[in-house]
Amino acid sequence: MSNGIVLNHHSLPFASKEDADNGLLAFFSVLKVCRTAGLKILLVDEDQDMSLMGLELSDGYFVRNWFASASKIEELTDWCRFLKSLETKQPLFETVDLESIGGTVDVGLPREDSGKSVLLAAFYLETFLASFTALAAWANSHIKVWVFDLEAIPDQREETLLNLSGSASLEVHGAELKQRRNALLNTAKDIWLQRKELFPHITLLSNQIGTSLQGWSARTDVLFKARDALNVLESFGEKWLAGEYVEYRHEYLRDVGLAAEVSGESNSVNDDPKKKKERMFWLDDGRQVYCENHVKLPDGYRLHFYADSASRRIYVAYLGAHLTL
Repeated sequence: MSNGIVLNHHSLPFASKEDADNGLLAFFSVLKVCRTAGLKILLVDEDQDMSLMGLELSDGYFVRNWFASASKIEELTDWCRFLKSLETKQPLFETVDLESIGGTVDVGLPREDSGKSVLLAAFYLETFLASFTALAAWANSHIKVWVFDLEAIPDQREETLLNLSGSASLEVHGAELKQRRNALLNTAKDIWLQRKELFPHITLLSNQIGTSLQGWSARTDVLFKARDALNVLESFGEKWLAGEYVEYRHEYLRDVGLAAEVSGESNSVNDDPKKKKERMFWLDDGRQVYCENHVKLPDGYRLHFYADSASRRIYVAYLGAHLTL
C-alpha cells in the first residue's frame, strides 16, 4: 500500500474551456482532501509536465491559463492560493518506477486489448487513481479492470480499483481516506514528526506535548483517541481559518466529528491560583495563556488546548495525566 495517489492523465481532455474550468475545481477538491490524508501525487507518465501548470485540460487550454484568469476573480482566490501552495511544495510529484514491477503484470480496461501504466501503478501500489471528470469512464468511484499476471493461476482475472474524481467519490471513500491518514500516524513519534504536514492548521507546542509524544509510554488506545482529537482540531482549524466558523465553541468540535467529551474547567479550578497555574502554558510568540479547554481521554488522560481568536488557530499545549483538581 502506498501513501500516494496516481495521477490519471487518461481522464483528459475536457470538451471545452468551460467544462475544464468546472472540472478543475472538482479535481482540486480531490487533491485538497488527499493532501489532508497525507497522500502524495504519483506520476507514471515520464512525458508529463512536472508542474500542474503545464497540464493541458482541453485543446490548447492549460492549468496556467485557468490560473491567469482565475487570479482576477475574487471567488476563486482560495483555489488560486491552493494551487500556488501545491506548486511551491517540492517536489509536487513523485515518480513511479514501473520497471520494478517487472514485465509479468498488465492491467487494462474492459474491451481494451492493451493495459495502461496508471492502472498498473494503482493496482500494484494498492492505492487510488486521481481522475478528472472529463470522460464518463473515469467519473466513477470504482473502476473495473482486467489483470493479466503470468505468475498467477489463472493468469487473467477481474479487479476493481479505487478512483477519486469529485465530491461523490470522496464521500464514498471517506472512511478509507481516514484510515490512510491514521496509518501515517500510527505511533506517537509519527504524530510529532509529521505535525507540520498533517496538522498545518493547529500548533503542537514543543515544550510539553512534543516531549510527551516523543517519549510516549501510556496505553495505545489513549494515543489513538488523542490522535482522533487532533484530527478533529485540525479539521476545525482549517474551517475556522477559512471563515466557516467565526469563533471557537465546544459544540463546533462535535459538529466536525469529535466523539470524546470536551469542556472548560470548573469554578473550583478557575478560582484556585495554584490549579490554574498548572494550566498556563507559553506559546511560541512569548505569550502565556490559560489552556482550560480540554478533551477527556481514556485512563484519566487529558488533551489541553488554547483557541486563539485573533489568529483563528488552535494551540495544543498538554497531553498527559489529569492535572490537579
